Amino acid sequence: MSRFKITTTASGKCDVTLTMFNERNTIVGQHATTYDIKPTVKELLYFAKYYKKYGAKTVRIETTPSCSVKTYSLL
Repeated sequence: MSRFKITTTASGKCDVTLTMFNERNTIVGQHATTYDIKPTVKELLYFAKYYKKYGAKTVRIETTPSCSVKTYSLL
């Protein structure tokens, strides 16, 4: 199992896209933002838990420039 890495550009920027899915893998919500500092996975999951009231069960986190993708459960 590889580790989920979030890296930044030389200027310190990081693009993150959160995509929330329900139990049938239908997209419930999507949020993309640019961070000036490296965010933690914990704070990204805290933001995604807002979508639980809309039926979200999992969240896929995609980061650029590291091009990392990982899916987490919101249960």
